[in-house]
Amino acid sequence: MSISKESLNIFNRKNHREMLTPHRLALAVLIHDFFTIREADKDISRAHIRDFCILILKLIQSPDLMLAELQDILGCGKYLIQQQLIDEFDNSLKHLNDDGTDYLLQLVDNVGKLILRDPDVVTTKPQLQIGKKSVIGYYLRRLLINFDKLTFSEVSSVISAYRRYYSPNVTEKKLGMNRKLNLVFYEDWYSNRDQWSKGQAQLFIATQAALLTSNEEKAFNPKELGLHIRNLIKTNPDLAEGHFLSYLNYLRVKEYCGAISSLYHCFDKSGFIDSKGNVDEMSKGFRFAALNLAVLYFHFGHRNEALAALKEAIMLAQQANDNVCLQHALSWLHCLTNANKDKLLEHSILKSLDLNLPYIVSLGIQSFVQFAGISGGTPKYIFETITRSDIVNCQHGFGDLTCSSYAQKSGMWLFYGKSEMSSLWSQLLLHLTPESNPLGITYFGEALCQSICNVAVQLLNEAEYEKSYALLVLAKEKFPHEPVSHTWLLCECIYTFTRCLHRQEWIEAEAAAQRMAVYDVCESRLRIVELFIQKRDFSAAYKCINELIDVHNDFNSRLRIDYHVRAMILYAEIRYASCYPDVIPPIALHACLAYANDFFVDYLGALSHLRLANIQLLMKLPAQALKLLDKCLLHILTHGGLYDRSRAMLCYAKCIVANSKGTAERNKTILAAAEMLTKVVAGFTKVEAYAKVKDALHLQALLYNELNMVAERNKCAFDFRLVEEDYPTASNITPVTYL
Repeated sequence: MSISKESLNIFNRKNHREMLTPHRLALAVLIHDFFTIREADKDISRAHIRDFCILILKLIQSPDLMLAELQDILGCGKYLIQQQLIDEFDNSLKHLNDDGTDYLLQLVDNVGKLILRDPDVVTTKPQLQIGKKSVIGYYLRRLLINFDKLTFSEVSSVISAYRRYYSPNVTEKKLGMNRKLNLVFYEDWYSNRDQWSKGQAQLFIATQAALLTSNEEKAFNPKELGLHIRNLIKTNPDLAEGHFLSYLNYLRVKEYCGAISSLYHCFDKSGFIDSKGNVDEMSKGFRFAALNLAVLYFHFGHRNEALAALKEAIMLAQQANDNVCLQHALSWLHCLTNANKDKLLEHSILKSLDLNLPYIVSLGIQSFVQFAGISGGTPKYIFETITRSDIVNCQHGFGDLTCSSYAQKSGMWLFYGKSEMSSLWSQLLLHLTPESNPLGITYFGEALCQSICNVAVQLLNEAEYEKSYALLVLAKEKFPHEPVSHTWLLCECIYTFTRCLHRQEWIEAEAAAQRMAVYDVCESRLRIVELFIQKRDFSAAYKCINELIDVHNDFNSRLRIDYHVRAMILYAEIRYASCYPDVIPPIALHACLAYANDFFVDYLGALSHLRLANIQLLMKLPAQALKLLDKCLLHILTHGGLYDRSRAMLCYAKCIVANSKGTAERNKTILAAAEMLTKVVAGFTKVEAYAKVKDALHLQALLYNELNMVAERNKCAFDFRLVEEDYPTASNITPVTYL
């Protein structure tokens, strides 16, 4: 059964006629009075003209206001509005209320004369006329066209609505016998006072959609935006973009039912057919609808439903030979599948280049770089490849992808264990200004939030707790809604866990680690294992780490390589810490070193060398331990946090003392090690790892005692006692055994 074009067009007919509301009529009066005063007063200042133009522009773009609200804006003092204009405006409104239709017709005629009909015609007073292509000219022309379409009865209704708008405080005497009828009109005006023209609605939707993408802080909060969208859709029920903005708003608060309902309404109102009844447009609408539905399911973690919707979009695009839709679908397919990701990304990039789709090209390069990084790609070629994305971003002014590239470089350097380089790229992103962007726009999106959190973690590792927390507060203010908020929420949990772990506040640390599971399950498990090791609960730590390693052994749910190496390091630490001195199995650490070399995770390799050095020390092989420390100490001191640096220096001090020979040489080495421990104590004190402070002070006191330096030994003992009194901890005093 075929469908005729006439039948299809029935569903696509929309009434574009706008209501002539009292507010829009009042704005026309205000514009007319301003030009009347300007004609009489030639010396009106430029500041008054500028502020009036700005005010009119905002009033035109905003929904309807009550008369009292409009008068408050005119008299609030924010804009330089002449008192003469305000008085004349009030008189004109009063005349319109008293004279009714006669004054309205005269006003419409006078407003029409303000518009410059032909810009090529030289007039005697060009400064008193409005260009028909200007914002005000376009607004007045639409008002005149809509007025010309009104019948006499509709003009009378406009005057009646205006009188209710002008005199809302109707007395009982004026109501008379028509009290109930007038109250109905009165309530109807106030229930529908949020009137949006189509132009206002489209501008509002475009502005809020852009803010949600680039600067969510300046957009309306979800509750206020939802209220505006409901009023907007009530006035413009056929505006599909309003439903799509509602869909984006529901995504901010993870409201599945509202999001999918708004998306379906958007599809219904789109029509998918142009005015000529082109059936191909229907197919295009359906395949992009399926693609958007797949994105929705992916956002809520429904992978099977997302994959089914994506396959439908691909099938429809293949039937219509729509290569553009296919490339969009292909760019999402690699997110939903684990097999042949490299092939999918490569094909997407090359085909997008042929089709001149630069955004997908740049995004595909960044996705390919991320995949190659965690898959063992060579860093040199990875950073060379991402530079090509920077070139595309610069050529086309993709501000969001430029920021994403900076954040990705920061993440890659952090993955490779170069925290200083990672912090540098994050700070470069934070220093981006509108002048550095080709379009003059600063992007405040997920990349900025990641950079703020990256710098916050860097400060956390340096024990700058106040500065780190200040950055977290900044991220909380800038990015209050999901899913971007997950980044700083995870960072906040890491902040709380790290401080509590160092201070041996086990309950708070475990609670923070458990909260991490909402945002990153693997990170949560690893932190819990660290907590169990610190508590010397090796059985619980062993059980938890085995569960994590078993997950990695499953091909369909393998861990990221840095998580896997961290898990193996913790596994080795559990084994040698719990079995010493009976058994010291360093096999897992050798596997860590192999993975670190293959995937270029240098800092994790340095931590593995540090633990191997500690094992060599436990095996009474200090010379071998020093050789291992030579391989990792420089990297840890350069890119490690204050806690790791202090632990490395503590291990180094123990190794050089254990390796010293001869009385004179040993005394000199012990003195150097004792002085080195002063910096270690200061580092642990700043980190607030008071148990480690006592360990270092205890070892320092033993070294001074061996040198018979009584005063220095007593000072260490006194400092130990003060720390113990102020911060009592369950320290086992094991400075030689453990890191």
